[in-house]
Amino acid sequence: MKAKYDELYKQLVESYYHGDFEQTLSNLLENEFSSKEEAKEILSTLCGVDNPHTTDDFIFTKQVIESIVRNRVRQKVVQKVQNCSEDCETVDGKSKCQSVCPFDAIVKNLMTDDKAIDPDLCMSCGKCVSVCDKGNYLDTKEFLPLAGLLGGKDKVVAIVAPAIAGQFGEGVSLDQLREAFIKIGFTDMVEVAMAADVLSFKEATEFNEHIMHSKNNADSQDSPIHSDITISSCCCPIWVAMLRKVYYEFIDNVTPSVSPMVAMGRILKALNPEVKVVFIGPCIAKKAEAKETDICDAVDFVLTFQEVSAMFEVAKVNPSKLQGVPSVDYAATGGRLYARAGGVSEAVYDVVHQLYPESRKHFKSVQASGVPDCKKLLDQLRNHEIKATFVEGMGCPGGCVGGPKRNVDIEVGKEAVNQEAYSSAIKVPVNSEILMSLLRQIGVKDLNSLNDVHSMFERDFH
Repeated sequence: MKAKYDELYKQLVESYYHGDFEQTLSNLLENEFSSKEEAKEILSTLCGVDNPHTTDDFIFTKQVIESIVRNRVRQKVVQKVQNCSEDCETVDGKSKCQSVCPFDAIVKNLMTDDKAIDPDLCMSCGKCVSVCDKGNYLDTKEFLPLAGLLGGKDKVVAIVAPAIAGQFGEGVSLDQLREAFIKIGFTDMVEVAMAADVLSFKEATEFNEHIMHSKNNADSQDSPIHSDITISSCCCPIWVAMLRKVYYEFIDNVTPSVSPMVAMGRILKALNPEVKVVFIGPCIAKKAEAKETDICDAVDFVLTFQEVSAMFEVAKVNPSKLQGVPSVDYAATGGRLYARAGGVSEAVYDVVHQLYPESRKHFKSVQASGVPDCKKLLDQLRNHEIKATFVEGMGCPGGCVGGPKRNVDIEVGKEAVNQEAYSSAIKVPVNSEILMSLLRQIGVKDLNSLNDVHSMFERDFH
């Protein structure tokens, strides 16, 4: 069923480019499904817009097209598009989708044996999408609402996750990818790793302040139990959701930072408020993160690597065959390492090592990737079974390289990320005059101001 969804998505994208989208949508609605109700839910999700919920096929088609033309992206990211006809393989009495849901958001109707997603619990991680063999769950595709902006008068910039290394072919360079994005209508492509470097500064400063505060209060009876722990908030919306929803006692230890995706979007919009920003990555949950109320100003659309692969295929753009459009090497090693487990810890330590030599001896990091290991780590911290001062977690195995919408195996992605990162001309962002100049352009006078409550890089997890 997943293969069928992929094929339907390609048909919709191709027909949009060829000018026969309305006819294609009508044909698919009429001929590809046994149930009109399921057909409308699946097709509207693939089109990236809300289901008009009308019994009239003509009105359905017209309203879907209107939403696409007006760039109205569906707010709900993961939806159940088909009924569960029977219970699938069980793990500890749960179906596959229930067993992988980090927040127990999939509930069973005891009368019908069907399941539903509790919107108050769902964090849009997409694990149910990945594990369901029958294709009962589907994530919203956002390309069609974006398509009308590409190649037009709007400036549309693709901001690519550090995990992009190796995802579009072995040896495909960032310069080649930059040309590929320009060929399909983007104005330019920028690495999110550059914003990750900014956040390495921020998290290093937070760590230093946390350690200094802990030392100053070491003899105080009022000192918090975990006062010396800094918990990174940088990358993963699933990790952050676990801390906010389940392990809330640690929230005062969480660095109040936006993610690199949000930071990069805000940097670009500070330089040009009219720019449209499109995040490209392996993650479904980023689509939900981009819509969160306090940070929804930063990113306009989110596409996955698999969505982009379909776009390249339809447009007949092969990045490996392109000469490439060179760009200045903005990103340092650390920012590019954010793509894999342990990368944030390594990047932040490198900055602490250079800027805060008195605190670096206190930097004892632990990492976890994948929801089960993240929960295990946080439980161990809760029970004082681990001594650490810097805690990093990522919701997918191996980190972002293990995201549900990656194009290559985790180890292949990890190796490509390491190669890209360690070949960076800039090893530590402290030494990047380009980055310092960029920060000055957006009004950041010094590194300490990154932690100002009014900073574009700050958010309140309480």
